[in-house]
Amino acid sequence: MPSTNYPVTKTVNANASNANRKKFHLSELEKMRKGGFWLRKWRLVDVVNLCWITGIHVLAAFAPFVFDWGAVMVALGLGLFTGVGMSLSYHRLLTHRSFKIAKGLEYFFAYCGVLAGQKDPISWVSTHKSHHKYADTERDPHSPAEGFWFSHLGWFCYNDYIVAKCGEYSNVPELKAQWFYMFLHETYFWHPTALGGLLYFYGGFPYLVWGLGVRATFVCHITFVIRSAGHIWGERPWNTPDTSTNNWWTGTFALGDGWHNNHHAFPNSARHGLEWWQLDLTWELIKLLQLTGLATDVKLPSEAEKRRMVLLGSAQTNKTI
Repeated sequence: MPSTNYPVTKTVNANASNANRKKFHLSELEKMRKGGFWLRKWRLVDVVNLCWITGIHVLAAFAPFVFDWGAVMVALGLGLFTGVGMSLSYHRLLTHRSFKIAKGLEYFFAYCGVLAGQKDPISWVSTHKSHHKYADTERDPHSPAEGFWFSHLGWFCYNDYIVAKCGEYSNVPELKAQWFYMFLHETYFWHPTALGGLLYFYGGFPYLVWGLGVRATFVCHITFVIRSAGHIWGERPWNTPDTSTNNWWTGTFALGDGWHNNHHAFPNSARHGLEWWQLDLTWELIKLLQLTGLATDVKLPSEAEKRRMVLLGSAQTNKTI
């Protein structure tokens, strides 16, 4: 597949004021919104992302016709590894620094995330940091205010729009300074493609369908739905300044990441399922790593932070009334 260096957004003069920078970005965003999603200039990275999403769905459609127990077991195993790569590595470790692990183990989990097919660590972490910083505002990279479809999937194939909203990876200098993450950023699409080739070489078309198509389609959608449904439907035990919600089904299938209101209330917490009945498999793995000495500096919300969050929520409710 072709190299996909991400495009550099337009910049203003280095001596321009912050006001001019803000005005520039807002004007660019307005132009992009008026231009719509489909009738616009398509960058190579967006075309490849769209082809990837389309391709895994087409492969998944063949699943009933090439059922194979070996292929299903491979899909389940890869689904677990890549799901952990997204939840434990991309999300809780690289974005929120909820705990620390040795660099070699960090790189291993990050590579599992790469094989999920949801962009490289630099791109994903930068977008998610912006989501927390600008949640539910016009600069949120995948705000539900722009519609369910866009918050679920459209943003994934519109790199220029995300860059215009949030900047081009300026919020992840710690990742850009590491050769491993820069290597993944420059070569990202080759890795899930190579995995597809290995699956086909090992087990033929059924293994490609189940190990790549079905597995990647499920992992992508269960992650994407947190961005869309996770800001529309569900419970809000914490009165956060955004629309994040808890959903038991995304909490279960997204390995704990679906307890999204909990997460927005305490973004640096390594544990998202804060109640005993809120299943959080990623947290169970982090606990295991902690017990074996492989994970340190594990962050959890204190009782004082929980009380403060409740008090802030009560103050916001009273103010609204």
